[in-house]
Amino acid sequence: PRPKRSPYWTSNTPPAVVEMPIPKKIKDLIPSLNLIPHPEGGFFVETWRSGSAPMTTMGQTGLSCEDPDKNLVVAQGRAQNRADKDERRNALTSIYWVPTVKSPRLLLAYNCSDHVHYYQGGIPFRYNLYDPSTGEFSEEVLGPELHKGHKLQVCVKGGLWKCGVMVGDNERKESETADYEYTLIGEAVAPGFDFHDFDWVTEKLLRLTCKNDEKMIELFLPYVFERSKQVQKKEKTVEYAAQYYEGGERKEKRIEERS
Repeated sequence: PRPKRSPYWTSNTPPAVVEMPIPKKIKDLIPSLNLIPHPEGGFFVETWRSGSAPMTTMGQTGLSCEDPDKNLVVAQGRAQNRADKDERRNALTSIYWVPTVKSPRLLLAYNCSDHVHYYQGGIPFRYNLYDPSTGEFSEEVLGPELHKGHKLQVCVKGGLWKCGVMVGDNERKESETADYEYTLIGEAVAPGFDFHDFDWVTEKLLRLTCKNDEKMIELFLPYVFERSKQVQKKEKTVEYAAQYYEGGERKEKRIEERS
């Protein structure tokens, strides 16, 4: 009988990347996943919120969810984040986040909750991570080419500054993903995402935190949201994000600009 082939890859030659059975054009992916523009750039859709129907809470905690004792957890230390002082959050949320060639950046921000990002297709994406309490910086590339140091998961603990961008043309021109117009990223958040726990890093905060590190300031400045100063207050951030769930001409314009 013919011997069975080992399930483990042992060759020193990198394997060919199997072509992904997802569309290469972002305009074909948008209706397939019901994507809408995201406040931080690119597109998204919420796929899970413990106890609540996805997308119905507009990025806020579903306090009236099914079986609150089971689906809500207490995130201690967050009473100041919400006007009602409620520290409960949906246990877990998940989204698809999709940066595109026309909207390739993730703007500089931070969140109280832990995030896990999963590579699910398309162009590799580079994350820049910074711990403002220690000054520790790291760079991770979410992508399929493990032999190049890519990772299939990038884990980010709550409180870290995060921004990023799709890898450039020179890095992807020889890749099997070069023909894609986007990165398809799965993102899980626990305790569940609430825009009250999210905030932008303003230029003022960046310069104050990194005042002795000009290289960090230079690296992060292109990722500072130009309107962060105006919407940095918690309630204004929530209001700004809520408009992305609305339809109309503004939504259609964002879709066209990003795809």
